[in-house]
Amino acid sequence: MSSIELILTEAEFLTQQCPKPNDTVLEQAVDGSLTGIVTYIKLANGEYQTLSRYEEDVWVHPASKGTKATNANQLKLNFATISDAQMKRMTKWVTWSKMKEGLAVGSLRGSLNRLKGYFQWVLNSDTTATHGLTAFTSSAYVKHVNALTSKQNGEVKPLTPETKMQKFLSLEYLYRNCKAFDFVKEHPWTNSSASEQAGRVGEARKEAQNKSKTPIIPDDVLIPLCQFTKSYLDKADDILTSAKRKESLLLRDSCIFWLLLTTGMRIHEVLGIKRGAYRSETKDDTTFYYIETVSEKTHTGLAEWIAPEIATTAIDILGRLITPLQAQLERDLRQAKASNDHTEVHRLEEISGHICLSKNPKAANQINLLSGTTITEHRLPNLCKQIGSDWNLAAHQFRRTFANYAVHSELGDLRALKDHFKHWSITMTALYAFNNDLDAELFEELLREKYLIEEEIKQDWFELDTPITGGDMAQKIMQIREDGELIKAFASHAAMVKAFTASIPIRSVGIGWCTNDGECKCGKPDSCESGIVDKRHAPYWTGMLVQQMKLLRLGVSDIGEAGIANVRKGMERCEKVLTALGFDVEAMMQEISQKIAQGKDIEGIEVVNA
Repeated sequence: MSSIELILTEAEFLTQQCPKPNDTVLEQAVDGSLTGIVTYIKLANGEYQTLSRYEEDVWVHPASKGTKATNANQLKLNFATISDAQMKRMTKWVTWSKMKEGLAVGSLRGSLNRLKGYFQWVLNSDTTATHGLTAFTSSAYVKHVNALTSKQNGEVKPLTPETKMQKFLSLEYLYRNCKAFDFVKEHPWTNSSASEQAGRVGEARKEAQNKSKTPIIPDDVLIPLCQFTKSYLDKADDILTSAKRKESLLLRDSCIFWLLLTTGMRIHEVLGIKRGAYRSETKDDTTFYYIETVSEKTHTGLAEWIAPEIATTAIDILGRLITPLQAQLERDLRQAKASNDHTEVHRLEEISGHICLSKNPKAANQINLLSGTTITEHRLPNLCKQIGSDWNLAAHQFRRTFANYAVHSELGDLRALKDHFKHWSITMTALYAFNNDLDAELFEELLREKYLIEEEIKQDWFELDTPITGGDMAQKIMQIREDGELIKAFASHAAMVKAFTASIPIRSVGIGWCTNDGECKCGKPDSCESGIVDKRHAPYWTGMLVQQMKLLRLGVSDIGEAGIANVRKGMERCEKVLTALGFDVEAMMQEISQKIAQGKDIEGIEVVNA
């Protein structure tokens, strides 16, 4: 009888459970006599369903131990491919020790795969296998790993320092946990570490930590994707009625796209959403929606994410889309209960009611939760194909893209998605900062992105070829950046910029920046002593110029002499700012006048550099 068929009372389970790692238990692990239950399901009646035992070569974890993005195969730890008996026992012992430390299944699987890779390398050399784990053989393994490459987007690259470090940590885990095994002779590297062996030390390590590895989805990809996927949300009723498979899949993918983009959720958090799992709240005439799901990474239990209305629309559409799948799930659940298939009951109960159900035709149309791997490796790239883009779209890119857009919104730059990001402001940041039910790690991501963007803006101010205008602060910056002697006082121009910008606060006033850390509300960054206007604000000033020129055409009879005087004053203000920013205002005004006279749309008026 296999372990998966065993149903045990609590007393029986306690006597058969594999003991926690200690010196006595380690002796059993070394000689191969250690046995006991390692994974299980606790049933509603208090009994236990055994899934796997220590002595078995495959340890199966219950669905509840993985994230919502984890498929069935990813819940298995397979030791059968390790041919050497002692190496298999060491690998099991390290894995069991990590399990009792609370590591997630994904982390355990990664650790197992790295140990398998190391032992395969050992077995390829009789000399290395004979010597075991020593400083000498470890140095040879470092050379081997340094020569390895990986293929990314068709390009062959050396392994990253982070990947190397994880491989080298496997040797440290062996030394730490398996000193009692004959194979382990000495520490893999004296007076060093896995991090140092991988080159992650000193300034190089700091630079790697500070530099974001996740790309922001570029506007020329994101905007067409938004247009394409939004069109599917708009025609959801027709697609749901027609039940065309291809269209239904694209509708599902489009909904997932908008959930990822507008919430900052990870893929497993999107997959964890249930039908109707959101609420709304109005603050200062702005309606915020809160989506409820589970974050396996940072939370135990439910958490909430702030979202715009389009995200709740996506949830409702997905809820309607999976209605027939939910009905089949409930039929399968009744059948599993009737046949006392406790494992299947547990699996189905874990996914019931979720908005991302799918059917697996290769497994008798079994109802599963959509795989995170499927979404990232197939469905999201397919969306790019639909718009003719070769961008390698992946789920993790959305989180940083969300943070970047949200922060730009807070800084007054709504960018291309203003209809969906317009309610993200300092209010939202404050909500994340003070609400314990919201994703704290996402708040940190927002802050990190905010600092990056602010630093980029401030560095631009100090570049000689970047035109800026404004009050005393702008004039002072222009003086500093042209002072060659002052630059010499610092190690570099970048060091000088960092020293000066560190103490400059920044907040948006729409048509410029305010660097006053108090409550300045004049709204005139082009003349206020704390104000700065740069090239980012040119579209706003161009728009105001167009507005003034339209008003001027109304004439004295419509707006009076005082009105005309105010319009001319406004035009002079716009002309002054745009000229200071390096634009050919005369050419711009001629183009505006022609379009006004012809009654043409003036959106996107071309600004010409002087």
